[in-house]
Amino acid sequence: MAIKSSAQEQAAANNKYYRATGFSTIKAFFGNYFNFTGRSSRSEYWWVILFGAILSIVAMIGFIVAVVGSAIGLDPDTMSPAKIFGHMGIGLVIFLLLVILVALVLLVPSLALLIRRYRDAGIPWWIYLVQLLINASTNFMPKDSTVASLLSWAVSLSILILTLLPSKPLPNLPADDTGTRSDLDSRIDPNVFAAPTTSVAPQ
Repeated sequence: MAIKSSAQEQAAANNKYYRATGFSTIKAFFGNYFNFTGRSSRSEYWWVILFGAILSIVAMIGFIVAVVGSAIGLDPDTMSPAKIFGHMGIGLVIFLLLVILVALVLLVPSLALLIRRYRDAGIPWWIYLVQLLINASTNFMPKDSTVASLLSWAVSLSILILTLLPSKPLPNLPADDTGTRSDLDSRIDPNVFAAPTTSVAPQ
């Protein structure tokens, strides 16, 4: 899979990887490390989410295998989480350090990608800031608060919905030889963007 956009579209989107798919989205992810001003299509966003989910699952399976392996040599009658993790020793420390390091490396480009996806869907970037503030406010509520749970779910659902929205037409993009804008989704009728015609009243 590759980048499904023209040079004009990439310039208009301020993203030379605009509409990337498949493994090209990994290159787009790191190539736009500090790009908070461009736009990213749904494919560019959700392919990265997919790869991130796969990486998380692999890391979790590896951690579970390591924990089970450490528990095998312990006495079942005196086994406890503290003893299991203590038996893992330096391996657990290295694993946790790697997780923290990866999270820090991916933090900035992940935030940039989300902001670009919002902008591509026509959503102002500050909407995400509002969502973060709402989510942070739940930390000051009781842990068993129903309101806190509802707010957290609402924020997560709103982020999901906004990142699923289709791309808005790119600005300052000329029409092709057929008079059709090349940045439009194939399901969109290009005539809706045509200038209205003025009718002449009969004499």
